[in-house]
Amino acid sequence: MNFSCRRGPLPVLQAAVGYSRPMLRLFLTGQWYALRLWLQAWISPWRERRSFIGAASIVVLWPAFVALQWLHLAGFALDELLFRGWRRVAVRQPLFVLGPPRSGTTHLHHVLALDETTTTFRLWECLFGLSVTGRKLALALTAADRRLGRPGARLLDGLAQRVNQGMSDVHPFALDAPEEDFLVLMPVMQCFILVTLFPRAEWLWDTARLDRQDNATRRRLMRYYRICVQKHLYTFGPDQRFLSKNASFSGMAESLLETFPDAHIIACDRDPLATVPSQLSSLRPALQASGFAEIPAALQRRLIDLLAFYYLHLDRVAQAHPANLVIVDNTALKQRLAETVRAAFAHLKRESDKAFHAALATADRASRDHRSAHHYGLAEFGLDKAELNQRLAAVIELRRRRQPCTVAQVDG
Repeated sequence: MNFSCRRGPLPVLQAAVGYSRPMLRLFLTGQWYALRLWLQAWISPWRERRSFIGAASIVVLWPAFVALQWLHLAGFALDELLFRGWRRVAVRQPLFVLGPPRSGTTHLHHVLALDETTTTFRLWECLFGLSVTGRKLALALTAADRRLGRPGARLLDGLAQRVNQGMSDVHPFALDAPEEDFLVLMPVMQCFILVTLFPRAEWLWDTARLDRQDNATRRRLMRYYRICVQKHLYTFGPDQRFLSKNASFSGMAESLLETFPDAHIIACDRDPLATVPSQLSSLRPALQASGFAEIPAALQRRLIDLLAFYYLHLDRVAQAHPANLVIVDNTALKQRLAETVRAAFAHLKRESDKAFHAALATADRASRDHRSAHHYGLAEFGLDKAELNQRLAAVIELRRRRQPCTVAQVDG
């Protein structure tokens, strides 16, 4: 494979994204978005009432963040030289955990990751190792660090603890823990969490409703995501079944099933009057760090509208694909975890082994005993229960009609 200067940079870029012009267009569009966001950060104190310190932090740190995304691209290019076998990896019966944010998706994801026949993205992969080259380099460095007594691991653990202060009750995380792989969309600037930094980035809101976009847009992003999944499986076991959890993928359930026809989806469900303040509370630290003293009113309205869309959209997809998608109740997951997961697997006709059943029984006991320290309420966000009931009337009516017939909560 010749990457000589005579041919220019285009072949290298095409190699990095799989020799596909649509993929190249996706990446270059992402870099244009990144530049726009950086320029917008300069004027955001006036346009968005963001603090000068918050805006300055983004202005200073954003170029380093974008440079990290280019390192992912470099790793993709090296994959075409060193690990082309990823192209032959088949993604068989992947399992996706979806649902509105704060509906129990993280809990369920961590439980399902106990199944040793599955493999899932870890936080360190999403941040530093999307390519096969990046993963193998990180694994080699980890092995070398272990032989030296783990000085690097202790440093990273210390940094993670500092970052995790005050967040452990909202969304605990660690570099080696299962994590939402919507982070793999960072190199193409389509990761929805970026709205906490840039609430006015309209394309991010469009991505959150990807199933409503045109076919070319949907397939381009889904092809990129599939490539990332194939590279993960190539590294950690092409014979394993892939497990993913993404609340923000709830608006692309149809696209996932189109991309992975034999996929299974378990969607979590929770009372929206509890979900709304929980999500707003969970996002507040990130918004404050980026310079917003309070959650902007316009952002709050859009988040509530998006939550309503997730509920309604997942129900429509469940009705259209009853063999591929099952909805489970958050209360049932807490109180009868093992029973609920087994019922969901039975509905999907998904097999599981005895080792997972044993791990599930242990997780079931821990789930019943767990008490969250994350406290929140509607009033702290200026929300009124009657008004919210009216705004979410369609969701509330939908949940009332379908219980318990389509929700795999096994209420007897």
